[in-house]
Amino acid sequence: MANLKRVGDLEIDQDLDYQQRAWIIQRIGWLVIALVTFAGLLGVFGTGLLSNAKAGKQTDPLWLEYERFERFQSPAKLRLHFSPNAEQAGKIRVWFKRDYLENVQLQQVTPEPESVEAQSNRFIYTFANPKPDQPTTVTFYLQPDQIGALSGSVGLETGSPIPFNQLVYP
Repeated sequence: MANLKRVGDLEIDQDLDYQQRAWIIQRIGWLVIALVTFAGLLGVFGTGLLSNAKAGKQTDPLWLEYERFERFQSPAKLRLHFSPNAEQAGKIRVWFKRDYLENVQLQQVTPEPESVEAQSNRFIYTFANPKPDQPTTVTFYLQPDQIGALSGSVGLETGSPIPFNQLVYP
């Protein structure tokens, strides 16, 4: 039979140590729920303040818009923005780090490139620029094939690389 303790006029079976441990676990659970909710509101699991990212300066010949957080095998996109001085001889030549493109499935490029060249450490895409005096945007539609951290670099053929990082969730 359980050891009953007298509390006031009542005889009750109580274990205060167990109750205090349960309260601590309960508060930790509340904290985890609050952190996950807050992270979701900030955009860790979708569109929000933390998810939208830009690499490069908008005044540079090339800058990039992307999502920091992606889902495994879900549609994603990278937007490359080119200023009018990004072209050479009516063409825009931009490269991607090979390691990045090998960890994603490239679904579509809009507008389509005139050509794609494979080199040992990168792929070079060549685009015709129908409006040479205006900014141009190229969108790469892809699906991440790897879970975890994904790092890439993009740049104009004659420019410096612009690094970017993404985290792919399962």
